[in-house]
Amino acid sequence: MIPEFEYAPYVWTSYGIFAMIVAWQIVQPILKRKRLRAELQEELALAQGEYSDDPNA
Repeated sequence: MIPEFEYAPYVWTSYGIFAMIVAWQIVQPILKRKRLRAELQEELALAQGEYSDDPNA
């Protein structure tokens, strides 16, 4: 299972990069969904007249 020791740094670096890309592919849609949901809630509040730009309101 362990590759030749002279190539090990390249192989393990490749595994690490692959793991980071897979993790990003999982995290990115979650963040996008959260951002989209917040935008939709803001639009709904704006349409219903419940949204105010005044922080003192």
